[in-house]
Amino acid sequence: MTEDRYIKNEGLFGAEGQARLTDTIVGIVGYGGVGSIIGALLAYLGIVRYRLVEFDEVERTNLNRLAGGLPGDEGELKTHIAIRTIKAVQPDADILVSAHEFGEGDSLDVLADVDVVIGCVDRELARLHILDWASRHGIPYIDAATDVIVTDGIVEYYGGRVVVMTGDGCVACLQLLDQDELRRSTMTEDQREVYDRIYGISTSALEGTGPAVVTINGVVGSLAATEMMVLVTGLRPPQRKLTYHAHDGGVRPDRTVPPKGCAYCARYGRSAPAAV
Repeated sequence: MTEDRYIKNEGLFGAEGQARLTDTIVGIVGYGGVGSIIGALLAYLGIVRYRLVEFDEVERTNLNRLAGGLPGDEGELKTHIAIRTIKAVQPDADILVSAHEFGEGDSLDVLADVDVVIGCVDRELARLHILDWASRHGIPYIDAATDVIVTDGIVEYYGGRVVVMTGDGCVACLQLLDQDELRRSTMTEDQREVYDRIYGISTSALEGTGPAVVTINGVVGSLAATEMMVLVTGLRPPQRKLTYHAHDGGVRPDRTVPPKGCAYCARYGRSAPAAV
């Protein structure tokens, strides 16, 4: 018998699509401004099984964009906010959490049974590590990121992008990773100091993650959740890459043909497909 709660969903992708969503186990790595919005949206879509990886605690400056975050939550683990928010929508949700960075502690154990993983991380090395892990296991990886570029007090760009990786283009072969940041992330402190001095990188420019606004996060999070929805339900093939140019109000698909020979993409063809 159709559950009335999802009858409007089923008007778009049918009862079978809704059943696929219910059966899907979703991993979310990074439960900050974008990840928290995705988590809430997926709960309303009917996702009931979550695997969350987030090590950070709530700071007061997070409360302008952390979906479900409330005054007084400062110092709480973001995973606690995630459980509270998701269970407010899905009281019987099956949620496992790891309060570690991806690849550390019990994080990979928590993610061991996911069908789709959504990454909402700030650092490029973390993106690459998630891609490496997901491609080895044949798990679709959706990467969601926002960015605000301010130079000398002038806002040059604000927006974000979503990349869906299933073996036909990824953040590596589409050249979406900041190579300077990747290089720095593998250096010792002494090496970074020399590198920054040579290339004129300001230490202050590397601190923190820059401006972040809930509405921009909301659009990017909605795009990511929608691409996950169409991937799982089969409504249409997901877009390889969507770019949100908030500064001029447009969302644009990227039709770039990925180069051949990407080791990460090739792994998807050799791995068992995810159950989506």
